[in-house]
Amino acid sequence: MSNRGTSSAVSLRVRALRAPRMSGSPGFAAVLSGLLPGLGQAYQGRWVKGILMVLLPIFTVLLAGAFIAIADPLTTLVLRNAPAFTFLVAAAFFMYHLYVVADAFAGKLLGMGSLSGRRLLDYAILGVVCVSLVAFYTAAYRGSAPWAGFFAKIFAPIANAPLVAAAGQDPSLPAWTGTDRVNVLLLGIDSRPDSSTTQNTDTMIVLSLDPVNKTAAMLSIPRDVYIDRPGVLVDKINAAYAFGGPDLSRKVVEDLLGIRLNAYALVNFDAFTKIVDSVGGVIVDVRRPVRDESYPTPDYGVERLDITTGPQLMDGSTALHFARSRHDTNDYSRAQRQQLVLSALRTRMTEGDFLRSLPAIVDRVGSAVQTNFDPANVPSLVLFGTAIDGSAIRSEVLYPCGSDYPHCELQYSGSDGGFFLVPDRAKVRDFAASIFYDPQVKSEAASIEVRNTGGRTGLAQTVADRLVERAFSVSIVTNGSATGRSAVLVRNNTKRYTANALAQQLGGLPVDTLPTSESSSADIVVRVGSDFRGLATDLAR
Repeated sequence: MSNRGTSSAVSLRVRALRAPRMSGSPGFAAVLSGLLPGLGQAYQGRWVKGILMVLLPIFTVLLAGAFIAIADPLTTLVLRNAPAFTFLVAAAFFMYHLYVVADAFAGKLLGMGSLSGRRLLDYAILGVVCVSLVAFYTAAYRGSAPWAGFFAKIFAPIANAPLVAAAGQDPSLPAWTGTDRVNVLLLGIDSRPDSSTTQNTDTMIVLSLDPVNKTAAMLSIPRDVYIDRPGVLVDKINAAYAFGGPDLSRKVVEDLLGIRLNAYALVNFDAFTKIVDSVGGVIVDVRRPVRDESYPTPDYGVERLDITTGPQLMDGSTALHFARSRHDTNDYSRAQRQQLVLSALRTRMTEGDFLRSLPAIVDRVGSAVQTNFDPANVPSLVLFGTAIDGSAIRSEVLYPCGSDYPHCELQYSGSDGGFFLVPDRAKVRDFAASIFYDPQVKSEAASIEVRNTGGRTGLAQTVADRLVERAFSVSIVTNGSATGRSAVLVRNNTKRYTANALAQQLGGLPVDTLPTSESSSADIVVRVGSDFRGLATDLAR
């Protein structure tokens, strides 16, 4: 080839290198990246950059979300400044999306310093895409702002918590893993707008969810239960809120029932009325008529209440009246009615588009609904709570002895000082253990043999009956041929979790492997000998 030909070829290559290298229409690439960041880059053949642009925001959101959920001070900071945080997130995503669109429009130019060489139509398309992004993120921010307000109001106890824990402060509430039982204390407060004093709790219900076996339970605590715990509370249990707010109420209930509470939820009765009205009312099957000649009104007067039997649609005011009235019957009937209304409200929420209207509801009720439950667990908890079958919900009340109630854990006590219900701590904790059983124990379904090895006559059967109440699967009760110390003996090592739970329930018995000299068809053998002291609830008297 001649020198002239060679020079021409080199010149053409140089001009080609200097010219912008483009693949496809820049306007169309901008449209694609406007629809999905990185799609326009992939259209131009820049696959690596396109994939990175798709993954970067996803990775950032997941990483930031994990930090916010795990780090309590960061969670508090975000909730405290939820509206501003929402605006910053929307602005950051908008700027990133705008950059990706501009990069797709520029194509394979060195840097992004030159956007020349494009047709007028491409610039027009770029302008439309940019305007569309502004409209989209503006709408996204306006739609998310109510949710930011929702979280800030509902989780006010977390948002208002100090960023650094003070010395001597109580440890944080037990975290929910998503597989263990979650217990929430529901507190109903009659706070009237013109009242300057802190109110006692009108309602106390422990709501418990078992996500493993898909069951739930509600236990109502009568407000006249007397708590005699010097240094904590010496008064009726409904006064705990007046003396120490929801935190003291939680501690007192935990001590009474012998369980851990994962959170509390505080509901003002005015908020309850608005929530019921927001879902279109609740359908309640009234089993007994409710007639009250002196139902208290918000202005401290009284009015007549008359609710007949049969299924009926109740608005918020009627549902509140039905749940609160107690002059015609007693606190125990009242507690059952409260649980009936809560169940009806849960059913109503599952039927309508409740989540979409939730921010508007919270905006109406203001700060009258609050909880310290971990926000990261709320979505899964709501989905589970609304999906559970109504027949799998157990409703119970702590009852006084001396009447024809199905069980009793309280004793009447009356004097010039007033009327009280004194709890039998062992019986209360026994009953609570039967309601709030360990989900993994029930799911594992290990077969258990309770063997009497020197204990008094009938002791093995008594222990077996009480273990069954706690969801343990006792398959056989026997009398051993020899004496032996009390212990939990494991034959099937895959049931070790149940064995450890048994040991804890039985007052801390040792756990060991079943000796080869002892045979059994059960997975676990519980020996109760003459040294057996009783269940853990007995030892707590």
